[in-house]
Amino acid sequence: TFVTCSFIMGFQITGSFTVSHLQRVRSFTSVSSGSTLWTHSKGLVAGAKPRQLKAPPMACLSSPRKKTIISAKPPKISPLQTAQPVPLLESTPRHLFVHDNFLEPEFADNLRGVFDSRFETPRSNDVERFVWDYWHVPDQYSLMRTPAEPFFGEEDYKRLCDALTDFGQRYLGCNSITQPWLSYYVDGCEQRMHSDSWHGPFAYVLSLTRWDQRKFTGGETFILNLETLDYWRRFDPKKGLEESTMTTKVEPLFNRLTVFDPRLPHGVRTVHGSRDPREARLVIHGWFTDLGTPFYTGTLSEDQATVALNEVLDPLYAELGENCPRAMGVVNVRMHIRGSDGKVTAMESVADTLVPDPDGLADTTPSEARAAILEVMHRHLSTVRFPAVVDKKGKKKKAGADAPSGGGSAEDALQGPGDSCLTIPFVFE
Repeated sequence: TFVTCSFIMGFQITGSFTVSHLQRVRSFTSVSSGSTLWTHSKGLVAGAKPRQLKAPPMACLSSPRKKTIISAKPPKISPLQTAQPVPLLESTPRHLFVHDNFLEPEFADNLRGVFDSRFETPRSNDVERFVWDYWHVPDQYSLMRTPAEPFFGEEDYKRLCDALTDFGQRYLGCNSITQPWLSYYVDGCEQRMHSDSWHGPFAYVLSLTRWDQRKFTGGETFILNLETLDYWRRFDPKKGLEESTMTTKVEPLFNRLTVFDPRLPHGVRTVHGSRDPREARLVIHGWFTDLGTPFYTGTLSEDQATVALNEVLDPLYAELGENCPRAMGVVNVRMHIRGSDGKVTAMESVADTLVPDPDGLADTTPSEARAAILEVMHRHLSTVRFPAVVDKKGKKKKAGADAPSGGGSAEDALQGPGDSCLTIPFVFE
């Protein structure tokens, strides 16, 4: 088993290594210039420059986090799994979940209104109507698409990226997103089954479809179930199978964010019905990215966190490689650190798509293999002792006094003075 991370700035390393620099969550500004997208952040080492991320439209974006973007109302409870961290030892694979009422209602309606206004006058020859690409690959893809940034304008686009990047940090342990696309599906449009995991570890679909008012059939996202992918292991000749038992369908309800593991074969059911764009399936979509960089919030300084982690990561990677079954996927671990003594008080699985390699299981079940891996991670990470950054009275100690306070997605989980949260992505290949 190889555990891949890119803790060292700008490089990806496989195997056992030490942490060089951690990324503190800060506000980022994304600027598009020509064919290059840049992410700007304060350097983590002296003289560090912003990273240049090439090859749009799949370049990574980091945008400022604003707490007011995501709806203050509790998300609607859905029969589908929702995105919530769980204790590390209780973690189970989470390949699909939804978050309803994702954006503030007024903002979601505004985005939808921008789209509708472009098609109010069918005979108009306004230049803004000519931005759509009809993407047609025979027997695979048929849909209308356009980059979301020029379509919605700078202010709305920034708000949209704020909401998505904040969600990625809070619930997935991902720091960035790819450039969002806007697509609509009218009669005959579809995406047949495919996988596209090279874009990022998690795909997302944010629906602006007036689903309750739709005048078409189809349009649901469908994803092949794990049991179907492991077909012969669970084959029962006494039971028949139909599409509904082999796939999971997700309806694109208005303002619903659907997140899933893009390694799983998936697609969009063929739309039949209206040819009016205003009555189409309308979605914003892309991928969450940048798993290789840990990030943290709180008062713990970068140097303090680095030294403490280096003491346990080498033996952790060694035991994973020597004693645990092979596996593929990601486990993003969030460590809660008490400021008064530096102890790790809790560990959560923020995201988990870990799947054991069937060829390496022998007499071990997939559940047992996963449990063994999580136990090793929990045991080693539990021994980390970070420096105390506050005294018994809750006042900052001098060693940690200059550490900037965190402004990222885990700050609401901090319980006491000086407490910190550190999120570490583990990528198994």
